[in-house]
Amino acid sequence: MQKIDVVIPVYKSKDSLNSLINSLSEWEEKSSLSVQFIFIEDGGKDGSFETLIELLKQTKLKYSSYRLAQNYGQYTATAVGFHYSTAEFVATIDDDLQHSPYIIDDLFHYLEESNADLVYGVYQKKKHSTFRNFASWILKKIMHIDGINYNETSSFRVMNSSVIKGFKRNITPVYFLEEMLLKNAGIIKSIEVEHLDRVEGKSSYSSTKLFQMAFTMILFHSSIPLKLITRFGLLMSFVFFIIGIYFI
Repeated sequence: MQKIDVVIPVYKSKDSLNSLINSLSEWEEKSSLSVQFIFIEDGGKDGSFETLIELLKQTKLKYSSYRLAQNYGQYTATAVGFHYSTAEFVATIDDDLQHSPYIIDDLFHYLEESNADLVYGVYQKKKHSTFRNFASWILKKIMHIDGINYNETSSFRVMNSSVIKGFKRNITPVYFLEEMLLKNAGIIKSIEVEHLDRVEGKSSYSSTKLFQMAFTMILFHSSIPLKLITRFGLLMSFVFFIIGIYFI
């Protein structure tokens, strides 16, 4: 039986944790995989961590749980989970049950069949707001300027542990996880999966938070700022050259 670690970032999801743990327990009993769960509570300070621990104590799940001192974001929380993983294979899934854990088996089997290093579950139709879907599409188009295609990526993944070796050395804030995963994976595949409605509540990603995240990704993980500076420098050089000729 193949061993797999399932990394689950948890943030302000107190109301949906009971449904999450029940779903994970039901899937784990039926899965052909030997599963260990790694929960990373991302500094929500809303009682999610305490609720999570109480619920997990009532199950037979194999798990480890970690609590971050402050909210670092989903990418960093996921990277912390990678750091503590020990299995040969690793999966990631959100805490809102918009990804069915049962599909992890499908992603894993496709990983083995295709001899891939990383397999994404991509959505037939996203159950996010129109604004968020449009903003995500625009961001992926901007990031594609550097020649990396992010259209077939999502937070629902199964991968070989070799893809996350870089996260084993130390733990540092991560602002764009996908860039690192795509660069470390040799063969990358994807399959279509259903994006389900949230079980409880609303997304913790406000418009402001999404904008800040997008701005950070463009500023630190793309060549766009450098290209803009270079072109501005060339433009100013030309302007001052013309001015110099005029006054000389």
